[in-house]
Amino acid sequence: MSSSLIISKFEDLSDDILMDIFDLLYPSVYIYHSFFNLNQRLNKIINDSRLLISLDLCHSINPSNFAYHCQIMLPNMSKQLISLRLSNEQKLYEQIKIFLLHIRLGNFHALRQLSLIQITFDQLRRILVDILSLNKLVRLDIDMFDGSGTSLNELSLIANTLLSKSNSIKFLCLRFNREFIISERASSSLTHLTIDACFSSDVPQLLSLCSNLHSLTIKIEQSRRRYPLLNIMNSDQQLQRYNLSLIICSYLTYFSIDINDLTLSDVKLILSTMPYLFHFRIEGLTYDMDFSSSDLWQKICENEIKKLKRFDIIGLRIWLGNNADDDDDNLNLINQITHSFGSNHKYWGKYWSVYQTHKLRPNHLNLTLRAKVL
Repeated sequence: MSSSLIISKFEDLSDDILMDIFDLLYPSVYIYHSFFNLNQRLNKIINDSRLLISLDLCHSINPSNFAYHCQIMLPNMSKQLISLRLSNEQKLYEQIKIFLLHIRLGNFHALRQLSLIQITFDQLRRILVDILSLNKLVRLDIDMFDGSGTSLNELSLIANTLLSKSNSIKFLCLRFNREFIISERASSSLTHLTIDACFSSDVPQLLSLCSNLHSLTIKIEQSRRRYPLLNIMNSDQQLQRYNLSLIICSYLTYFSIDINDLTLSDVKLILSTMPYLFHFRIEGLTYDMDFSSSDLWQKICENEIKKLKRFDIIGLRIWLGNNADDDDDNLNLINQITHSFGSNHKYWGKYWSVYQTHKLRPNHLNLTLRAKVL
């Protein structure tokens, strides 16, 4: 007479099946809340290095619970934690400060992704060495709480250290909420870079020192221009001074720029360094009506970025001056722009699938256009 195995208790499941179950639990803290210290067997499974854990503790609004995580749970995850997200956004307490009081970031040798939201400059400076010691870290996102009280040299030193000293980081996002200067050559491991504040005059140096990037996202600041309305046409000369013709970003396939009063000529010079660009994205504010010219964009695409397959203008605000109250003139302008990028255009109609919207706001035109190779 044959007998069949009947599983009647949770503990009767094999170690591999239990590990598969734990692997599906989200968020991962539930594993420790529910099973830790129930017995030695479960502890062994929970602490197995094959059980990889990702933690987003940003929504842990109770400081006592978070302190428990730091004191009891996190130290047991040093070989398993592959992703960690901490934030000071919750106004009830400083989460990153509590984390640093109880545990050392450098202990998590398996960490691959790290996000630090609203971190202070002092906190970032304190853990900088630990960040660089994480030799498996691939993605680092830093959103600083407020960099306005920190000197430009201090911010630039931190940024350049992260940019150049890590041998593992491939994706680096630096949102310091103020500009800093890139002066060190990027590490050979770095392929994707996001910077939320950059002087227009520093763009050529940035491109030169980060020429191995595959993806670059930057936001331009105008802080070095005292009178942007009057000096806007001087920006071409400013960029040319760094001899952009000698810079070639051979690996760059994605470029996104948030402009702040740059001209189309500025953007053309920058794009001339990116002959293999696949996807170009632009947004921001400008005083140059040339951005609405389909013919000028056609020349840039044909001469500077011949391999482009996707082109996005996202809510680009074009300043029309103080004489933008004539509804008839505004309607004619919008119709003209819409027609110029339309399906009947000799270039855009033949090579691109185009979707565009043009909305007029007070004193400026809001231009959105999405184009891709048919």
